[in-house]
Amino acid sequence: MDIYLIRHAEAVDPEQAGDMSDFDRPLTDTGQAQAQQLAKALPVRGANIQRLFVSPLVRTRQTAEPLIAVWGLTGDAVVECEELAPGGRKRKLAKRLTEQPAAVVGLVGHRPDLNEFAGWLIGDKDVQIAMDKGGVAFIQTEEEEVKKGAGELIWLLPERWI
Repeated sequence: MDIYLIRHAEAVDPEQAGDMSDFDRPLTDTGQAQAQQLAKALPVRGANIQRLFVSPLVRTRQTAEPLIAVWGLTGDAVVECEELAPGGRKRKLAKRLTEQPAAVVGLVGHRPDLNEFAGWLIGDKDVQIAMDKGGVAFIQTEEEEVKKGAGELIWLLPERWI
């Protein structure tokens, strides 16, 4: 399985969000541009996502919208995934990916959870994989079951290199 871990683009700062909940914080104008750039750049880098798992928070859904449009994803190819919300559990996420298989998947989520999931996939919970807002990590697994240590980090791109 090819797994693209996509950190949401730049969102409104919590300090500037006023009484807005963390769940509802939207992307900034810069974040909207980052999401558009991701949608253009990932297919050029060989990503052909078949199923996209998205955290239910507003900023991740807004990051995913241009990706969904570019890949023409509809119906069950787009999955709202509670396991990608902040504080989600790695094993539950892995089980969900295994149960809804596709050869190429994308996950749109948050730091530090995506960073930790990337480390878990490559077999080292202590590894520090830093993902920028709008950054992407590409991990391949040879096995059908998504589990700890099953993956290999192929590349990690910061937002400015997308």
